Amino acid sequence: MSSFTNRARPRLPRGQRTAVSMPASITTMSAYQFPELIDISKTGAKLKGLRLPPKGATALLKTGPLEVLCKVMWVEGELCGIRFDEAVSPVILGRVERQGAVELQSPYEPATV
Repeated sequence: MSSFTNRARPRLPRGQRTAVSMPASITTMSAYQFPELIDISKTGAKLKGLRLPPKGATALLKTGPLEVLCKVMWVEGELCGIRFDEAVSPVILGRVERQGAVELQSPYEPATV
């Protein structure tokens, strides 16, 4: 019997997500992919793309001022969710949110020109 135990890293609480739209790159041991970052929080993000890493893959996400190690938690069609290994600093998170800000508009409000 081994004296080593399988210790899971503590999970970071899920942060409030902010909708964004900006190009990103995600690098795994076997591929480089270039999805769109569509939302972000201090603990994770959602990506959209035709080719995404598989669930469970460890990767490096780069977008704007952000470069962070992450794990792919789920993949559904053209979407995937990632969890960051460490929480993103408020300064970097704010920069990403400003760079990728999108104005969310209610479907019941007329578009402004």
